[in-house]
Amino acid sequence: MGSVPPQLLLKEAFPIPDLGEVAVGMGVGGQYLVMEMAGSAGPCWVCAPVSNRALDCVRTGQASPWAVLHHSSTGTVDIYRTLRDGSVRESVVLCAALPVGRSVLAAA
Repeated sequence: MGSVPPQLLLKEAFPIPDLGEVAVGMGVGGQYLVMEMAGSAGPCWVCAPVSNRALDCVRTGQASPWAVLHHSSTGTVDIYRTLRDGSVRESVVLCAALPVGRSVLAAA
């Protein structure tokens, strides 16, 4: 856990009680909050742009990572899924259509 999709560079990872780890990745659009989960063919990641303030709220337990993902500044999240051939497919999902937890992979 605590990894990011190939499109991002890992800046840091930190533990969240009952969820494991979340990561912060850096990319063209700035910094992203990243939650990794296991997919059927490999890791999958849910990513959204994140402000320093929102990130601090996640670190201190004032906000859950899911709350931050559901309220991204762009109104969308990026979901990266590892496919059986090892390639990674990106999907963009509206925050309003994003489920919580593992069922998020069905939205991608």
